Amino acid sequence: MGPEVPPAFASGHEPPRQEAPHGGAAASPWTGLTRIIACGEIDMCTAGRLHGGVLDVLRRQRPDRIEIDLAGVTFLDASGVRALLKSRAAAAKVGCRLTVVEPGRMARRILEIVGLLETFGLAAAPPDSPRCHR
Repeated sequence: MGPEVPPAFASGHEPPRQEAPHGGAAASPWTGLTRIIACGEIDMCTAGRLHGGVLDVLRRQRPDRIEIDLAGVTFLDASGVRALLKSRAAAAKVGCRLTVVEPGRMARRILEIVGLLETFGLAAAPPDSPRCHR
């Protein structure tokens, strides 16, 4: 996990990125929302850090909403999907809504294959959208 980024301004422009301690999330200037930036591989070796980071945010910041930004994720396996689901369940227990934002093509495809796009607040791609078949 990397730095914390607050949500976009109402005008649609994103504020400058704010650095947070490695593996953590900084408090957002927008009350009630924390965005966690995940990057690199989320697999059996790193999924625990993601889940632990979410638990830490829930314990320390008590946000109303957590967004996990997957734009920088290059690999997501079943352990990563499980960490996202466990994090979502932990957030729900304390009345916090956890969603995924800006997933890259690979992460989005994995979440689509396992049927979790809507679970994480992502809309399904329109049927006529181009897909890469290999």
